[in-house]
Amino acid sequence: MTKTTRIFLLLVLCIALLWPASALAQAPAGMIVIYPAVEHQDDSLALDIFFTVFDENGRALPRNDTSIESATVELLGGGSAPIPASVGDPKTPIYITLLLDGSGSMANVIGDVREAAKQSIDSATPNASFAVIKFNDLAVDQDLKPIENFTNDHVLIKSAIDAVESDPNAPTCMYNAVYKAIELLDNQIKSPQERRAIILFTDGKDERADGTRCSQRDYNDVIYRATRGGSPITPIHTIGLCSDNSCSNINRTELGGMAKDTFAFSTVGTKNNLNALFREIIEGLNSQWVAHTNVFAHEGQNQAVLTVKLRDVDTPLTATFNFFSKRDYDVPPPPANAEITSLIYNEEADVYALGLSVASPELVNQVIVEVWDEKNGTQVPPEQVFENPGPTLQFERNTKGLSAGREYSFRVKATDKKGFLIAFGEKQETNLDLKTFVYEPPARDAVAFNIKSVQADYNASELVLNLDVLDKKQNINTYEGFIIDVETGAGIYDFAPELFPADGRIVETLPPTIAQAAGPREYKVTLFLTTKDGERLAASPYEFKAVPPPPPGLIARIQKALFDNPIVVISILVITLSATTLVVFMKRPNRRGSSVPTPLPRPPVDHTMIGLAAIEPDPVPQIVRVPEAAKETHISRTRLKVKVLQTSNPIPEQERLITTFPFVMGREGCDFNFPEDRRISRRHVEISVRNQQVFVTDLDSQNGTFIGETRLQPKTPTPLNGHTHVRLGRKTFLQIESQ
Repeated sequence: MTKTTRIFLLLVLCIALLWPASALAQAPAGMIVIYPAVEHQDDSLALDIFFTVFDENGRALPRNDTSIESATVELLGGGSAPIPASVGDPKTPIYITLLLDGSGSMANVIGDVREAAKQSIDSATPNASFAVIKFNDLAVDQDLKPIENFTNDHVLIKSAIDAVESDPNAPTCMYNAVYKAIELLDNQIKSPQERRAIILFTDGKDERADGTRCSQRDYNDVIYRATRGGSPITPIHTIGLCSDNSCSNINRTELGGMAKDTFAFSTVGTKNNLNALFREIIEGLNSQWVAHTNVFAHEGQNQAVLTVKLRDVDTPLTATFNFFSKRDYDVPPPPANAEITSLIYNEEADVYALGLSVASPELVNQVIVEVWDEKNGTQVPPEQVFENPGPTLQFERNTKGLSAGREYSFRVKATDKKGFLIAFGEKQETNLDLKTFVYEPPARDAVAFNIKSVQADYNASELVLNLDVLDKKQNINTYEGFIIDVETGAGIYDFAPELFPADGRIVETLPPTIAQAAGPREYKVTLFLTTKDGERLAASPYEFKAVPPPPPGLIARIQKALFDNPIVVISILVITLSATTLVVFMKRPNRRGSSVPTPLPRPPVDHTMIGLAAIEPDPVPQIVRVPEAAKETHISRTRLKVKVLQTSNPIPEQERLITTFPFVMGREGCDFNFPEDRRISRRHVEISVRNQQVFVTDLDSQNGTFIGETRLQPKTPTPLNGHTHVRLGRKTFLQIESQ
């Protein structure tokens, strides 16, 4: 490698190191449940789950850097749905035992250790109390003698730390000391909600000067005592002080293992960064969150999953934990409710046939079905009232008072035995179910207008529709419609109701799907006209082909990229000029005594969180254009597992591995069936894959398909975008995961 090349690479490295730190920001990588605290109540079990979010390097993320959107707790093995949990800053006290090594080997560093420990105390939370203990030679039956017992007075704590000295030739009976420190915390803690922790600092192994073991207790004794069932876990945070690059003076494996097995943090380093070592452990304790909820547990050991959704992060964090319940808690019956299970329009009779289901009908006095005009927000009488309803209801509603082409909704309400409206949710919503529809009576035989042409103008970003209105006296008022992709059948654009132009030439913004298409593609447009007297006119759907202009050449794309990014151009010029200047300078004769000393390497600092499994870095997010979902059946490299979390009727199977797409789910005749379940349409939902992107398409079902609380547009492929839970109607919940 030439000298010029080395100089150029050095410049590039310097620029990379000086690049804005935001580009290197750590993203949340995982979550650890420290321990759950339980409180038995009359009708349910209260759970307080203490947890910490950490980055890809295993370091705890401060609460100020973590924005939690929502959290749920799901009991495993019982088929229950996830239960929402509130998340906040733990307000309960935390008791911390500061266990400092006072063996003979600490003589040369004890002063630096004291200063680092005192500085870390200043950053502890106000509800933290410390007990300061020195350990070295300790018999198995000998009690620890705190220099200062648990207090939150920082003056007393620092004074106790200053009193820690190294005893000449004293051994390191580490496991005896940690075991006794756990017992000390057990005697101090009065409530399961009060938190606990041990910070163990040492510069050696559990041994005497002659190399023999010092403690009668061993590693397994300590772990069993810290994690025994029925008691909250005692997290043991460890700090190891290395005397050389290989840390041969300490047992890194056992220090890290203690942290891992007790859901704590571990860090090792040298004398030069003692402040950072203590600060990292204290910040880890300060980063704790608490999630609170009530569950219906069974007697004995229970297992649950805590799921936390962070704002601006697609994939939620999950962690499994165990807790103990002294008794069984019965799940209460479902609350009174009513929902629309079917809505069918009979064109011949011009009536709507409705079917309803009622949950806990013994608690319901009346079920009321109303019709509302969605545009005006007014009720269209009459309403249908059922007294003392049964579990299923059916009736027909005529179309009196409805205007063709207008959107309406059936809304279901109910009253309890005291005559009060039944409400649900935080907002106490009284509409128990709502089903929208557009009243479209049979079309007239005569065609009122034709679509003559459709043109996609890519330069002006416009879509132009030329119409031929056959009867000029019809007094057209508005137009509306939609466009679908002929190949996939997916809707790509909706015309909102707009005033009809006098010249019959409709100009719309070019739909994004058409504007972004890579090549020629065929579409179909359906258009409706409405007269001023409310009559709705329709024409035959019109197919057209949109042909985008050819893409710009390589030179044109490079010119555009440089023009749009002047900073890149300036950076290239600066680097080139700097490299040229250095080359010219280096070719001059060397000056006497101008050699630059090579800097000494810095001692390594190992910041790890041994208490966790290895974490792979998050992939770099890519901005991609989501294509429309494909309709043809094909074998995809994508493998999905669909699992039914909850449904109303018994089904032959609970989960299925999907390798062939599209995959249709419905009541009968589909790839996955919900037999005899009238809440599920015959063909309800389709799962498809295109370019490794998973789409969910509602097949115009009666009760709808939902991602979260958002109802999907019928026949419109919707990407999952990190979501895993899909709801069919109100009673069936699915979980879709990649394999």
